[in-house]
Amino acid sequence: MPTPTSELRTVIDRLPFSVDDTDAANDAFRRWVKGNDPDAKRLVDLWTYCYVCRYFLSKSTKGTFDSTSDADELTTRTYRKVERNRDSVRNPDRYTNWVSVVCKNTFLNYRRRTQFSESIEEEEGPTLTSDEGHSVAEIGFVREAFNEAIEGLPPYLQEPARRYFLEDQEFEEISEAIGKPVATVRTYKHKAVKQLRTDDRLQEYVERPDFGN
Repeated sequence: MPTPTSELRTVIDRLPFSVDDTDAANDAFRRWVKGNDPDAKRLVDLWTYCYVCRYFLSKSTKGTFDSTSDADELTTRTYRKVERNRDSVRNPDRYTNWVSVVCKNTFLNYRRRTQFSESIEEEEGPTLTSDEGHSVAEIGFVREAFNEAIEGLPPYLQEPARRYFLEDQEFEEISEAIGKPVATVRTYKHKAVKQLRTDDRLQEYVERPDFGN
């Protein structure tokens, strides 16, 4: 049976350039966006899969995951997220950087869920496992409460708040999407946090030590 490493090598060999050649990957993305190269989308898809797969494979080899299925699930989830949202990348020269941010963001969310699960288990309470795969803001009534609270924010804060709290996007992703500097996005986030803390339904979540950081 082929190993994940050998399978990835087989796919990488189909790329006409190195996975680390971000200039070539960005150029392919640029040509695809302009629509003047029918082969560009295939190259973009191929590079993206190789990069995402290699990212989580490297984490797996370091013993980060409890099982290989976690790495596979994160690879699939991240690739699909990139597919759904890459039309928000306004600067083609930032495509590869944006993909790397999506990978990092997804991995950090996984680690937060895993640590939360371990904490619950230590207290002998109900277990939320990584297989259930949702961040706090994606769980039932909590997401609904966040939605309603965000709609009550000033218009200029609504989109960045929604992207940060409900779509798990990093500051760099939000910056690309709304066309504002990262420093401005951070300011927007802190202003949103200050107002969300006044909502009684969200007290349990927004009063966590890490929420406003």
